[in-house]
This record gives sequence, C-alpha cells and structure tokens, in this order.
Amino acid sequence: MALRGTFKLVLGLPLAVGAAVCAGVLWQAAEDPGDEGGPRGTADCAEVMAFARMAPPAGWRDGKCDRTESADGRMTVLGTFRMEHAEAWVASFPKAPERVVCPGPRPDNYDPESEGCFALVHEEPQPGRAAGLRMRITPEVGTTAKVRFDAS
Repeated sequence: MALRGTFKLVLGLPLAVGAAVCAGVLWQAAEDPGDEGGPRGTADCAEVMAFARMAPPAGWRDGKCDRTESADGRMTVLGTFRMEHAEAWVASFPKAPERVVCPGPRPDNYDPESEGCFALVHEEPQPGRAAGLRMRITPEVGTTAKVRFDAS
C-alpha cells in the first residue's frame, strides 16, 4: 500500500507543478497584452483583427498575431502592430472604446498621458467573433505608436 501512495506522489507532483506553470503563463498573458514577450506571429493579423471586430488601420506595419483555442472552443487572439496617429484611429471606431487604467508595473517617471489603454465590450454577439477587446497604445517616435491588443 505504501508503494501505491509514493507512486501517486511521484506522478502527481510533476503534473501539479506543470499545471501551475501553465496556469501562470496563461494568467500573465491574459492580464496584460503589453508584455515584452508578445505574440510570436503564428496567425494572420488581418484574420485576427477581423475576429477582434476591428478593421486593420491604414498604414499598419510590423504586425505579429497569435490565435489560441481553449478546450471548450473559446477563441482568444493577441496581437501587436505599429501605426501612425493611433488615437485618431481609436476615435473612428463605430462604438467608442472606454479609456481604462493601463495594467502592469510602472516606472517612477511614468506619465499616464503618454500611454492609452482601452476596453470595448460588444453588446450584440456575432458568431465566430470576439465579445470584447482590450488595447494598449504606446507612443514611440514622432506620431508612431505601438498598438497591443487582445480579444476573446
């Protein structure tokens, strides 16, 4: 009997540790679409943006997007791209996204006016499309901004 308990412990412990690590990685990815790791570029960004219910902006570049599907069939997308005049693009959305506080740690010299975070919940469901969208817009040089987004 003691061997059976030890055997369970030997098999159960690595499984529990593996599950905890996977949960931590998924939690971190879901919490902040602005992490430096970002998407790997495994999905077509135009398709990802269509799922997220946003039109690709004119002149967007450097796009990297990923798409994942959970066991229950729920789709989640993550992407980044660069563009000019991102705030004007956000203002052109048919439904105005709500400006929210950007998640994550902030340096001592953080200026909340320099970065914009937005959330948008779609009230009318559309099959095969996201129910919500989060974006983080970080200014770079001149009028260029890096846009990070996730939708599910």
